[in-house]
Amino acid sequence: MNGRATIRRAVTLGIAAILAAALGGCSGAGGGAGDFGSGGSGSAEKGAARLADTVGGQAADLGSSGKAEADSSIAGTAAQKPITLKVELNSTGKDFESTEVYDEITRMTGVTMDIQTYDEQKFKVELAGGNLPDIIQVPNKNIKELIEGNNILPLDDLVKAYGPDIAQPVLARSLDYIRRFWSDGKNKLYMVPVQVGSSGFGFQQETGLNVRWDYYKELGYPRIRSIDDMVNVIAEMVQRHPETEDGSKTYGVSMWNDWGTWSIRSIGLITGGGVYDVNTGQLVNDYTDPDHSAVWDMARFLYLAQQRGILDPDAFTAKYNDIVAEASKGTLLSAFATWPFAYVNAELLRQGPDKGFVTLPLDWGFTNVGGSTVAGWSDRAWAITSNCKDPGRAMALINFLVSEQGSRLIASGIQGRHWDYADGVPQMKPETAALAAEGGDSWKRTGIGMFANQQGFTDHVVTNDGGIVNLFESPEMYKAKMNSLYEDYDRHYGVTYPAEAYKRLVEQGKVKTLDQVPQDILNAMPPKPDDIIRIQSKLDELLMKGMPVVVLGSANDAEFAVNEQKLIDQLVDAGADRYFAWFKRAFEETKAKMGRG
Repeated sequence: MNGRATIRRAVTLGIAAILAAALGGCSGAGGGAGDFGSGGSGSAEKGAARLADTVGGQAADLGSSGKAEADSSIAGTAAQKPITLKVELNSTGKDFESTEVYDEITRMTGVTMDIQTYDEQKFKVELAGGNLPDIIQVPNKNIKELIEGNNILPLDDLVKAYGPDIAQPVLARSLDYIRRFWSDGKNKLYMVPVQVGSSGFGFQQETGLNVRWDYYKELGYPRIRSIDDMVNVIAEMVQRHPETEDGSKTYGVSMWNDWGTWSIRSIGLITGGGVYDVNTGQLVNDYTDPDHSAVWDMARFLYLAQQRGILDPDAFTAKYNDIVAEASKGTLLSAFATWPFAYVNAELLRQGPDKGFVTLPLDWGFTNVGGSTVAGWSDRAWAITSNCKDPGRAMALINFLVSEQGSRLIASGIQGRHWDYADGVPQMKPETAALAAEGGDSWKRTGIGMFANQQGFTDHVVTNDGGIVNLFESPEMYKAKMNSLYEDYDRHYGVTYPAEAYKRLVEQGKVKTLDQVPQDILNAMPPKPDDIIRIQSKLDELLMKGMPVVVLGSANDAEFAVNEQKLIDQLVDAGADRYFAWFKRAFEETKAKMGRG
């Protein structure tokens, strides 16, 4: 997968994590949120003081002495005996190990990361058996269990000894928040945040309705006002292009099922429906309310696709890599994120100047961008487990990854190879920009952007050298990243870069963003008690098993309504109302506790 495309597999896989709860989306928000994830960007001014403003208002103390100490610490760490640590990551795969950025992290820290990607079922088994890897990114819903079972270590002393960058004042507010709300009442530091800072639009909007741009042009750029319109447009594309060049049948709609309930909630990235409905600004029981729920919006979308004959027969069993394979073969014509189409876009561009997949800017609903959270993205905060073979080296690795230097490396690549200074200003190299525009294997090999779910600061945070973390996020680089597909897209919408089409709709008040989601409240909600955890697990199990029945077992609208209500009744019987009552009460109590009542 294209590195930059891999970045937000969150919410967006999370997106600030809250979308999980909020929109039924990417990565679970707070102790009480659902299971969702994602992220964004902002603008730059010089100076370390600006870094503090960007990250939350505290005065930064990232002067030359602090930076020298950090650099010295990193050099000392790397000089130690090499060590391999098992690291469990959210939304980042083992393919990152075959990249230049990964090699540089190893060189700088002396730590080789043996990567495994977070899988909920595997994590449960590891946790129950006491077999967690050395370092993990913590699923927020497991905070209480991890701390009560002494599965993760308190980090305050480790930060003092091995975390000079983490201890800088710029992260003080974030660490205080984590001690207060993510410590099971112990007021200790158990986690280190990632993606701290404000967010905004980048070059392109990675989540939303992604379709073949040349096919959309072929239809005359039809306006899409609803879920029904989405299905109709995709169905017409399939009708005009029923097979690939090698004779394989095309399908308009599919989804991946190995990201928890992400698949059956992902349409919330477009509609804004979810536990927190951004359209109404109200909490919603998304298990039982078919009018304000990403779950039931998705059920309708899939049902309509099935009725039109464009739903992939494997839609309820496919995994993410299966979807990437379908996209690469040309047999899938839409998705709710750019990520599956990264490889095929590079190939399609060679076939024609306007060929490839893009995110269509819809003038209604929601787009997953914006907002900021004190503690960064949830479901991704770093923790060191009680199994760790060397907690000091683990903390030194985490310190590097969340530092300015580490964040810049992850987002922009290696100084001297991918970027460098020109007259004291950090800039991407032209050849790196060309690689990014071309995509494909050569770009992926750099590893740039592939580890964004693990970097300390958001892309647009201003660093000590006056530049920003992600050097691609500038008007100059937007021009360098342009290719004929984006140019054609921009001409049609009258914009200068792709994401500006959605940004304009947000500025016009037509589309909501994460700015309308109370992320810090959702993130600060208390851990669910055991009975509520059991109820939610049962509800999600019923959803995953019942959704295929509702979608595939309904011959017409009347049967769909009956089957939908049957599943809702099952969810009510399993405790959906009790779960929502707890969620609503916890939300209101947390809101009052934070002085926002």
